[in-house]
Amino acid sequence: MRFSNDLVLITGATGHVGSCTLLHLLEAGFNVRAAVRSPAKMASVLSRPQIKALNPGPRLTFTIVPDISVLGAYDNAVEGVTHIIHIASPLASGDNRIPAEQHDEHFIRPAVSGTLNLLEAANLVGTVRRITITSSFVALVPLDELEGHRIRPANRPVTPNDRIAFNPGPYHSSFEAYAASKVAALHHAEAWIERERPAFDVVHLHPGFVLGRNDMATSYTEAMAGTNSVVLALLLGKRFGPFAGTTVHAEDVARAHILSLDLSVPGNQSYILSQDARWNDARQIARKHFSHAIRSNLLVMGGSVKTIPLPVDASLTEEAFGFKFRSYEEQVKSTVEHFLQLRLRRKSVLKRLTEADQVAIGVPQAQDLMMGRTTWAC
Repeated sequence: MRFSNDLVLITGATGHVGSCTLLHLLEAGFNVRAAVRSPAKMASVLSRPQIKALNPGPRLTFTIVPDISVLGAYDNAVEGVTHIIHIASPLASGDNRIPAEQHDEHFIRPAVSGTLNLLEAANLVGTVRRITITSSFVALVPLDELEGHRIRPANRPVTPNDRIAFNPGPYHSSFEAYAASKVAALHHAEAWIERERPAFDVVHLHPGFVLGRNDMATSYTEAMAGTNSVVLALLLGKRFGPFAGTTVHAEDVARAHILSLDLSVPGNQSYILSQDARWNDARQIARKHFSHAIRSNLLVMGGSVKTIPLPVDASLTEEAFGFKFRSYEEQVKSTVEHFLQLRLRRKSVLKRLTEADQVAIGVPQAQDLMMGRTTWAC
């Protein structure tokens, strides 16, 4: 139950999942304090059309936390807080641009220290009732299964109670280091809870590949960042992979974060946010919903992404949170619609399409796009 004096601290509010979750918190009427790294990040959040449209006023405040790994980083941020949503953590990119010798410093230490700093601060302040930590499905699955070197039997799905050993490295890729950081953060958080027995409890959320509109992206090149890039690169003719077939809509991830604050949802428990998917089904979905974009060469059907079958059991999540996950078709549709909206803002593209084409693609009329009058959603 939410009370008027509830205050939610959220970290990572400038990312794909975090920005969507922040919007849902404000729409639900919560008072929110967003921890950001700099005043520039704060300005970025406040400049979002979706935030402006809500006009949250004093219900949205900010605290600056330049480095989450510094001891005591969140001590001031948690003052008066009743709930915490911790999303901030290093992410992996597909280009392995982080040198191997920096993997521990870039991935492992911030993930572990940021989580422990938040737990310690919450324990000291004494007002926190629940913390929700955004983990990942990679914290529950051995690397050889994630990369397809070993196929998990269909009758042995990943469950929220699965745990795997931490790999201390060295790591052969940024993805391997990222996966290890999620394993380490989960292990340390659970050990801390067992040792300290705080007055609050913790919910761990484990999303698969998060797909769907990312309103932090303001250009089509920015829309290509993150896990949305798998679907978009596929529909732009690229051939790559393999990737595990475990996906979830950004809306469902945000909704789960909000629902997790309700103490009727059992705490000190992990919940999987994912469903089975086949990446190449995106081509059929594109033909169904975006045929005009294909005819206009905005989308290309020659791409392919090999799917690693990875069965997951998210029944506990659906039971505890009381909702069904949106389909892969809805995830792809949301991702591609936003990408095309951003592409069609370019005048050169607009001139090549008739108004009928734009409507068929599912994009607002050209004039609305050029004036920024679009329907915003996570």
